[in-house]
Amino acid sequence: MAASRLELNLVRLLCRCEAMAAEKRDPDEWRLEKYVGALEDMLQALKAQASKPASEVINEYSRKVDFLKGMLQAEKLTSSSEKALANQFLAPGRVPTTARERVPATKTVHLQSRARYTSEMRSELLGTDSAEEPELNVRKRTPCHTRS
Repeated sequence: MAASRLELNLVRLLCRCEAMAAEKRDPDEWRLEKYVGALEDMLQALKAQASKPASEVINEYSRKVDFLKGMLQAEKLTSSSEKALANQFLAPGRVPTTARERVPATKTVHLQSRARYTSEMRSELLGTDSAEEPELNVRKRTPCHTRS
């Protein structure tokens, strides 16, 4: 069965959103949030169509959209430890069952965001800023070799 125009647009936008989610973004970037909202609307319209795809396909689309929504909500949290914890509870979609299937983009995005949040936590704990050289507030003492 041929995919409808709506389903093709949904798949294209979903791929674009996954690509945007994979790259490090500016915190003021608003497009991804709007695109995910549009994905939700498209998914609802696809479910209401008379010639809709199989329920397994729709469930996979729903999982991917839910993952992107959860990721956006996790990014809004204040501390990196909260972000990392929220990221652990996200379901990145179906795992490939055969060796010929490729790893889904949501799984890649999930791993990249986990690594980013872990790096942020490490920076917070060590008191370093990733943009600058690590600055340790340690006094440099000269050894005193004189004996009395």
